[in-house]
Amino acid sequence: MKKWLSILAVASMTLLAACGGGGSASTDSKSAGSGESGSVITLKVGHTLSDTSHYQKGMEKFKELVKTKTNGQVDLQIFPNGSLGGERDMIEGLNVGSIDMVLTSTGPMSGFAPEVTVVDLPFLFRDADHAHKVLDGEIGTDLRKKVEEKTGVKTLAWWENGFRSVTTKDKAVQKPEDLKGIKIRTMENDIHMDSFKAMGAQPTPMAFTELFTALQQGVIDAEENPIPVIMTSRFYEVQKHLTLTRHFYNPSLMLISKSKFDSLTPEQQKAIEEAAVEAGKYERQVVQDMEKQYLTELKSKGMEIIENPDLKPFQDAVKPVYEKYEPQFGKELIDKIRNTQ
Repeated sequence: MKKWLSILAVASMTLLAACGGGGSASTDSKSAGSGESGSVITLKVGHTLSDTSHYQKGMEKFKELVKTKTNGQVDLQIFPNGSLGGERDMIEGLNVGSIDMVLTSTGPMSGFAPEVTVVDLPFLFRDADHAHKVLDGEIGTDLRKKVEEKTGVKTLAWWENGFRSVTTKDKAVQKPEDLKGIKIRTMENDIHMDSFKAMGAQPTPMAFTELFTALQQGVIDAEENPIPVIMTSRFYEVQKHLTLTRHFYNPSLMLISKSKFDSLTPEQQKAIEEAAVEAGKYERQVVQDMEKQYLTELKSKGMEIIENPDLKPFQDAVKPVYEKYEPQFGKELIDKIRNTQ
């Protein structure tokens, strides 16, 4: 009897070890393989525009593509409205681990990689097609490499914010002289500020997240942004006039923390890179569609719009800006951008 009890005890222990050990091993293998077939990797991605903006629509497409291309292994958690900080704050956050990805305009890049701000020169691009050919080609690739070298982050693709135009509260802008003495909010970008000084305005650098309140309270008189931003940020509530100066083309960069990118599998990295490019092309089309739609809506909301201003006086006014920055960027590069067909 004792012999049979001993045999049963040993058998029970073996069975328990097999069942318990098997379950534990299964759990451990899921944890170890979380990047391949286990738990979902969530990436925090931020931008400063509203949750109805072209940025947000592009982000939602990006999220969808990443999920599909990684078979659900990677998910994006999107934070709009500057909820994770201004663009400069978020760029810095990539290297300290407070955020994984950022969609940012090139405006704040002057403090990180000045070379890339050649694209911010006034009236540099003829139209959106011209800008896309430059940025999607050799010049755009070289500029992305400069950003990576100077910031230590990984660039994924060029997106866009669009062509920027001037809005004012009290006085319509038909020529540069109309900007004289006007306090206008600009990004923290030397080229932008120098351009508006050349046109006679008083540029006031300010984070985008503070802009609406500053306009509302009369701290500044004017601002300049792409049409989709003017509409989705409701600037028509605090600005009366819009002039389609289209003085700067404003590209955007999708950035990801280098350490976070390196922690992904090669397959996941490829999927995210492909998704960023595809979503960027989608987002660019959204911008163009929004421009057409929102011009009509802004008129219906009471904005007075000058659609075809004479741009030559504005272009002449900013010639000193080119004289100042040509030594920094090189005449050859500027001419190469301008002559891209």
